[in-house]
Amino acid sequence: MPWATTSDVATYTGATATAAQVEQAQALIEVFADTTEDASDAGNISPKNLRLLKLAVAYQTTWMQQHPDAFTNIDVSQVQQDGVVATMQHNNALVLAPMAKRCIDRLSWRRTRSLRIGPMSSAGTGIPSRMNLTSAVRDDNDPRWRPMGMDGGMC
Repeated sequence: MPWATTSDVATYTGATATAAQVEQAQALIEVFADTTEDASDAGNISPKNLRLLKLAVAYQTTWMQQHPDAFTNIDVSQVQQDGVVATMQHNNALVLAPMAKRCIDRLSWRRTRSLRIGPMSSAGTGIPSRMNLTSAVRDDNDPRWRPMGMDGGMC
């Protein structure tokens, strides 16, 4: 199931879009988010991350309407013409919408976080033999995730 629809684009941005424009935007968001629609269909993406992906696609769709050259831009880091200099905010500023980038940066797998696991005890707790590598949802909801500053940990 697509992350966003034409009605989502209208709701979140006030712009109208075709289904083809939404699909084009989603294709770019998949590249930058490093996940696919298949992963969400399989239930491997948490509701919070799905909402961020929906917003990213909606923002990207609207942005691409105003930047029809998004697929044909050349890579530059600075533009200078007639004494006016423009420096790009990030490497993909000519391809990725600013609000879409913010949504992508907030995806759980794009953030750094630490897992503090206590020493092995006779009860068998401590470092698990292997982490859950098949489901991002179960990984996001793992009770072992805690901020580093809890229980006397390092900040």
